[in-house]
Amino acid sequence: MANVMKRPRYAKMNGLLYPEMFSQKCFQEALEYKPKPGDVFIDTYPKCGTTWMQNVAMYIFRKGKEVEKSTDFLKLAPFIDLLGMEGITNMPRPGAFKTHLPYSYMPYSPDAKYIFVARNPKDCCVSFFLPC
Repeated sequence: MANVMKRPRYAKMNGLLYPEMFSQKCFQEALEYKPKPGDVFIDTYPKCGTTWMQNVAMYIFRKGKEVEKSTDFLKLAPFIDLLGMEGITNMPRPGAFKTHLPYSYMPYSPDAKYIFVARNPKDCCVSFFLPC
C-alpha cells in the first residue's frame, strides 16, 4: 500500500476546480486579469505540451538565445494560475503567460495573442501516470 498514489486535492471557484496548492487570491487574480496589447498566453491542458511550447516561445522572444537558469525561465513564462499578479507584473516583456484555464475562462482581449496546445487524450492520460 505504500506505493499507492494520493489523489490531488482541489478547491472550487466560479464553478472551476483548481489545485488546493494554488492560492485562492492568485487564482482569482488570473481569472480577473485584463490583458495588455502584446500579451501572449500559452493555454494547455496539463501534460499536453506546456513546457515544450514555453521553450519554443522563449527561443522566439530571445532570438534563439538559451535561458541560462531555470529560475529565469519561470520568470519569462510565469504560471499565472499559481502566481497571480506577482507573476504578471514581474514578467519581462516580451514574454508569455502559462495557464491551464479552460479557454472559456481565459482573460480575453483582441490585442493579446493566444497559443492553444492540444494533445491526444490517451497520450495525456499516460503522461499523467508515467511522468518523465
